[in-house]
Amino acid sequence: MPAYTLSFEVRDYELDFQGIVNNSVYLNYLEHTRHKFMYELGVDIKEMHDRGLDLVVTRMEMDYKLSLRSRDQFMVTVEIYPEGNLRIVFDQKIFRLPDEKLVLAAKTTGVCLRNGKPVRPGDVPELHKFGFNL
Repeated sequence: MPAYTLSFEVRDYELDFQGIVNNSVYLNYLEHTRHKFMYELGVDIKEMHDRGLDLVVTRMEMDYKLSLRSRDQFMVTVEIYPEGNLRIVFDQKIFRLPDEKLVLAAKTTGVCLRNGKPVRPGDVPELHKFGFNL
């Protein structure tokens, strides 16, 4: 599945006292892009939750390469793939625009829970569109 891309602009309230985006803000950029990606492909995380299914993050790995500053334009990409029987991996990158310099590379690992217990992604029909099959 090709990478999904979402564009953003840095807002001043996201900066720390050094005038760069606070490291914790990048988590918000990554999460928003994952949710938007899934929603645009027909996976409604809220509706899944109402049925007892939750996608939860179990691990985050992030390599910071370059700092973003006020009003910088950037894009976040996401690709999804399985890892083992239960894990779902989101490979994400942030690129500054227009020069497309790599700002951050992240690997977000998660699992799907049904009523609090892990389930195989292939057992969740909504996830079949991402290549998770029965």
